[in-house]
Amino acid sequence: MFWLKHKVNTKTISRWKPHANQDNNAYMKNYLFITLSLILIQLYPAFGQEIQSNAWNAFFSDFSLTSSTTIRTEIHYRSVDFYSTTDQILFRPQIKFKIAPGVSLTTGYTYVMTNTALGNMTENNIWQQFGFIFPFKKFRFFGWIRTEQRFIKSPVEKTIFGHRIRFRSGFGVPILEIKRKKIEFIVFNEVFMNFKEGFPYNYNQNWTLLGFEKKLSNRATLLSGFQRTLVNGKKGYINKNIWSTIMFYKL
Repeated sequence: MFWLKHKVNTKTISRWKPHANQDNNAYMKNYLFITLSLILIQLYPAFGQEIQSNAWNAFFSDFSLTSSTTIRTEIHYRSVDFYSTTDQILFRPQIKFKIAPGVSLTTGYTYVMTNTALGNMTENNIWQQFGFIFPFKKFRFFGWIRTEQRFIKSPVEKTIFGHRIRFRSGFGVPILEIKRKKIEFIVFNEVFMNFKEGFPYNYNQNWTLLGFEKKLSNRATLLSGFQRTLVNGKKGYINKNIWSTIMFYKL
């Protein structure tokens, strides 16, 4: 018999054990490859599309009610032609509940005013979000899934209602430390999908950011970098090259 002629090395078998870390590392490498592939596609020069050079600035303030509950207020100012013309103003209050280490649920409201050729278009939406941050030895993996219920009013049309879902995922990699304050390289990709009458949804936007995040003090953190945004507009795709800056502040 085959199994009699070939002795089994029981010592080798006893030494072998499945490694969960190897599985996790393989999963993260595959996910990183997919994410970087999407980013490279997104950053590739766009031909035959409208191209804009914009600047986005935002201020996020956090106030902790308890150790697991935080109120955040976001104020965004977005401009076209790099500060020449106002594009959008956003106001987004929200409340976040930490339900487990690195896992949170958030709900909030957003007011958006967009400057168009026909006048100001406004949007009021409410939204719900599941977020996560998973620390690893040499980087952190973060992301969220957000659903929005949108009420949009254009200057020439009645208010329309729509649903949208957003998927964001990214990585933060520490690259430098100055006076015990880390500087992280940040990369993320976010996909926006509109729900329509047909199944299941259609492409709305895609954001890709490459930047750096630095902790300025125990209360303040600054994130700044280049963002490429691709928007599916009524007259075709709009490609926005954006310098994005966000100041985070803990009250």
